Amino acid sequence: MNAEFTSFFIVLSLLWFLVYWVLGGVFFAIMTVMRLGRLRKVRFSCLFSILSLLVGMGAAYAGMKGSQEAVRDCLGQAANNTEKMMALFGCGAASIFGMFLLGSLVLTIGGFLIMIISKSKTKPWIVLDPEEMPEEKTKKSFFES
Repeated sequence: MNAEFTSFFIVLSLLWFLVYWVLGGVFFAIMTVMRLGRLRKVRFSCLFSILSLLVGMGAAYAGMKGSQEAVRDCLGQAANNTEKMMALFGCGAASIFGMFLLGSLVLTIGGFLIMIISKSKTKPWIVLDPEEMPEEKTKKSFFES
């Protein structure tokens, strides 16, 4: 690998990781609240962070590898400097952002699988709807006897 490829890969991987981690974390937080699900939050957070990092690195690498061939083809067809500049940005960006979208799909599917793995079987501490409370034997208080 040459120095330009490596430095751009590191920057792009870090950028994709942060975007996946923040936006994916917000999405799955909303999904958890909507379901009112019981989730082992630490397990989910750790696994989701690792998945975001791996998907960010994979999307950056695949996007850059795919864009190298596309840029080479576009540069071969470019006649002047303006067309060469457009070839670098236009042809390369399509592959890089396409891999970003594919990575977001992989992250979403992986996030739902991690949610399934991280389900908790314990009772919730807070019950918002009293009708959902399980029937238990209630102790009579001192004043009710």
